[in-house]
This record gives sequence, C-alpha cells and structure tokens, in this order.
Amino acid sequence: MSHSDSSQSESENVETAYVDQCYGDKIVNKPDRLSALPDHLLLHIFSSFQMKDVIITGVLSKRWRLLWTLAHNLCFSHSLESNRDVTEFIKSIDDTLILSKPSKLKKFSIEFLYRNNQFLDHVNRWMIFVTIKSVEGLDSNLMRGSKEGYSLPQLTYSNVRLHKLKLSNCYLVPKEGINWPVFRVLSLCVKKLVIWGYWHQKDEDSDDDDDDDKELTIWARNVTSLEISGWFHKKIPVLQNVQALVDAKLYFLEFRTNQKMLNDLLASFGYVEKLSIGPWCLQV
Repeated sequence: MSHSDSSQSESENVETAYVDQCYGDKIVNKPDRLSALPDHLLLHIFSSFQMKDVIITGVLSKRWRLLWTLAHNLCFSHSLESNRDVTEFIKSIDDTLILSKPSKLKKFSIEFLYRNNQFLDHVNRWMIFVTIKSVEGLDSNLMRGSKEGYSLPQLTYSNVRLHKLKLSNCYLVPKEGINWPVFRVLSLCVKKLVIWGYWHQKDEDSDDDDDDDKELTIWARNVTSLEISGWFHKKIPVLQNVQALVDAKLYFLEFRTNQKMLNDLLASFGYVEKLSIGPWCLQV
C-alpha cells in the first residue's frame, strides 16, 4: 500500500460522522461532533432530560434513533398546567417501557395527577418493570386527585439495588419482610410514619463496619406523627427536615440501641409537642 493510500485510510478512520447543512443552493458537509461521542457519554447527557425530550433526539441522528432505549434514567412528568391529555401521557410511558432495554436503571421518576385509582394497572406495571430492572432510585409523585393513595406492589419490597426512595401519595404496606440491603434514603410526603425496626441477613453475616453504610436517613418534611420502634441491627436511623413533627414515639428494643443514636434522635425533636419514650430508651 502506498503512503498516500495509508494516509487516506487513516484520515477516513479519524473522520467523524457528517451532517448535511444547506446554505442556499450550496450543501456543505460539517463534522457532527456530538454524534461522534461514545454511547456512555451520550447516555449521560440524556440523563439530564425528560424522557419525551430524549426520544425526540432520535430525529437528529440515525445513530440515536434507538440509543434512547438504553437510557439509564427514565423520567416522566405531566404538570397540571399541561395541555397534553393525561391518557396520552400514560400511554407514552407504556410505549416507552416496552422498548426500554437499559443495562442498568439508575433512576425512574413519574409525576402526574392520580385520581381514584384510574390508572392503577398502568402504575403497577411500571413499578414491576423498574423492580425487575433493579432500579437504584425511585421517585413516584402521584399528585393527589382523590383521598385514595397508591400502594406499592409487594414485588417492589425486594430490590437488592434500591438505595433511594421518594414517594408522594403512596403507601408502603409490606405484607412480608423488606429486602433492600443497600437502602439509604427514604422521602415520604405523608402525615404519619411508623417504622418498625431493621434487620437483614446479609448484615448479620457481614463484618463490615463502614460508617457510610450504617445510616438509614429519613427525610420527613410533611410528617406530623412519627413512631420508631423495634430493633435496628447495624443501621442507625437519622432524621432530617422533621420540623413539622407534633407527635413522636421511640420504642426501641435493646438490640443495637446506643446513647449517641438516641441523643441525635432527641435533638431532632425540637418542635415536638408530645414525646413518648419506651422503657429501654430510658435505660440507655
């Protein structure tokens, strides 16, 4: 191969994808540097957008046409001011999840007005889908359109990757145990919250004393009544933003309770009008 042929081959390998840009009657080829980025960087860019905007990017490049199906963040929002019909919004989520094939699902968020369990079957399918995909962060803001809230399917209480959960107008009612071994942050828009202990076999068998894994953060901006009781094995409940609390109860059992944990919890109850403490807490 001649030197000129080699140079030409190298040049072709270096060249990025091109798009045609038309200026009057003249067509000029210019490099499309964005399309030349590797998939993982494009997917990172996609993570900043709502899903409807991510899908629209498919018209910009043939290469992007199905790239959105690998997106790690699936975010859907339908505001009260939107002119778009909510039924069309629900269908768009259904259609998106049918085609979605992420290697891992970092975040799933939905926001829309939830009325009288009208879309119960759809929301159940979404929750089951993200649980099967082992979603790492789940944000479900089902804006209250009636007195009835939404109860998470039982399958969602077993997810080995879930570490952050934010719920509005949703109920946590597990009929059996909860298997969230790496769970760290819980945010609930509710008035009353009852937490009865924490234990997981993996923690029992582990000798890891990493402080970062010990905290179970509870962000409770709207909660007015809170009860924390039971055993907290290798997890320390940490309260944040609980200024709305009026009524609080602490009924720890002996296992895992310590003075610092109790002091930190009591320090969070500065605005509480009624505080009940179990006998073991008084002994610590």
